[in-house]
Amino acid sequence: MILTEHKTKILEMTGDHVDELYAMWMRMFEPKTCEDCLIRLNEHAHNFYMDLIQESREKEECFIRDISSLHAEATNLSRLLHKSVDIGERPEDMPLVVWQLKMDNSIVHLREELASRRSEISELLLQQGRLCQQLGELPMPLLMDPLPLPEQMDTFRDHLQKLRDKRERYLNEMDEMRQDINKNMKLLELFAQTDNVKRLLSPESRLLSPKSYEMLRLMQVEYAEQVRELCQKIDTMRERIELIWQRLKVTDEFAMRRVREATSYNQRTFDILREELERCEEMRIQNLPSFIEQLRIDIKVWWDLTLKSPQERRRFTSYYCGDQTEDVLEAHEIHLEHLKAFYNKNRKIFELYANRAELWARMEALEAKANDPNRFNNRGGQLLKEEKERKAITARLPKIDNQITEVVKAYMSQTDSPFLVNGEDILEIMSADWERRRLSKKQPSAQKKDTNNTNIKMKPPPAPLTPSTQKGNRGINGSSLKKTPSKSNPAITAKSTGNLQKRRHPNHSGNSPQPAAAAKRNLITSLECNNPRAGLGANIQKILKSPQKKVRVLEYSVRRGKASGRSSTGHRNPQRKRPIPQVYVQPPSGEENENESTDDDGGDLEVL
Repeated sequence: MILTEHKTKILEMTGDHVDELYAMWMRMFEPKTCEDCLIRLNEHAHNFYMDLIQESREKEECFIRDISSLHAEATNLSRLLHKSVDIGERPEDMPLVVWQLKMDNSIVHLREELASRRSEISELLLQQGRLCQQLGELPMPLLMDPLPLPEQMDTFRDHLQKLRDKRERYLNEMDEMRQDINKNMKLLELFAQTDNVKRLLSPESRLLSPKSYEMLRLMQVEYAEQVRELCQKIDTMRERIELIWQRLKVTDEFAMRRVREATSYNQRTFDILREELERCEEMRIQNLPSFIEQLRIDIKVWWDLTLKSPQERRRFTSYYCGDQTEDVLEAHEIHLEHLKAFYNKNRKIFELYANRAELWARMEALEAKANDPNRFNNRGGQLLKEEKERKAITARLPKIDNQITEVVKAYMSQTDSPFLVNGEDILEIMSADWERRRLSKKQPSAQKKDTNNTNIKMKPPPAPLTPSTQKGNRGINGSSLKKTPSKSNPAITAKSTGNLQKRRHPNHSGNSPQPAAAAKRNLITSLECNNPRAGLGANIQKILKSPQKKVRVLEYSVRRGKASGRSSTGHRNPQRKRPIPQVYVQPPSGEENENESTDDDGGDLEVL
């Protein structure tokens, strides 16, 4: 409709213009010329329309290309931004220019987002570049195509934050290093020589680079080492000066006060001590004999501490020479330092061995007390205390030996030589101690067994108990007491009394028994025979393993007879009272009764 209307107007306009031109041309030209003008007018009209059509076609193709480009851009934005973009297809009735504008508007926000993301990435990469340049770190890659995912962006931001923290930490460390360097330089009385060093050590400097950081670190290590050496030299010189003062008995108050007031660790103190040490060294050379004599006293003390044998001591020949030279003095000083270093290095071994020696001596003393015949004369549980102490020491000694062995083996693995104590291997000494103790334990037991057998074979005749008991002895061995129904074995009784005889008098021969021992034997036999209970002899036989229990059984039997008002079995007169003998029984001594003594109170036992 619109096309027909405009076409009609164009045709009418064209016809009017052609008629008007033709009338003008007819007035001006010949008919032939007018015809040529119409032909050229036709050609011009055709060319005009053809140019117009070509231009329109080009414009259409441009729209198509733009639309295709917008399609490609949308696809690329979707890939870069990791988003899905759906534009759809152009409707048939929609002009290309409208579709182009619509497509362009639909991806405008994607363009803006892409530009923002790329700007952010560029800024992050720029920051990373500066930080990596300052810290000497390798950069982390962050791609522009495709753009990183949100998780990757977060990781990169964390990386940048770590770099910032590291940069801040490095700056703080550099400030601390500057302060430390300036302090050490002040102690050493040193000054910066170049402008670069001055700028580097300036507190206001915030210059950070791997080179500057490394320079500060090396300077800090260097000056710290110099200060440490200065402090060691000051301490060494101070000790040396004090030692020389002590050996020379210096009384110069001015020099001593000047040295002792210089307590700071700096160059000034070093200079003061160096001057005093030079003066003391000159005095030392002038007093070589007294110095050498003092060193020999100290060496002897350290020889004793390190348990050196006479052979090892004689190896240091300078100790015994009579020369008073600088070389002799130097040899003494070197030997003394070697002894101190050896003792300090192996202090644990010496301390453990000293503790072992003390416990060993105490154990031998306790065992000697246990073998003493008069050990039962004490009251108050002393025997129990000694037995507990002996058991504790016996348990501790193997543990200390194991510790010493462990440390000595470590020493041997390092030095490939045994550890000597008084010229002997410490491990062999400890083994020999235990072997000697084992043999000493075994030998007395064998001797005691032989003595028991001798006493049993000899069977010495019993001695009378007391005058009152001798009056009525008309039974066995002159006794008037009758045997009880319990069958007592005289041989067992004799054996038991023989052991009592031997334990009371361990060094006395069985050929000549003492009267007191015989009295005890008669008393035990009499009580055993006169007890009315059947089988009491067998019970007494079991109880008599301990001397204290023997005495208790005797006391119990006597008390029962006295309390009931009856005399022993075999006496017809119930009114007759037998005198009760007063007997003191000495507990036996020996190794076999040590465990039994712990069950009693350890006091003296009497039967009255």
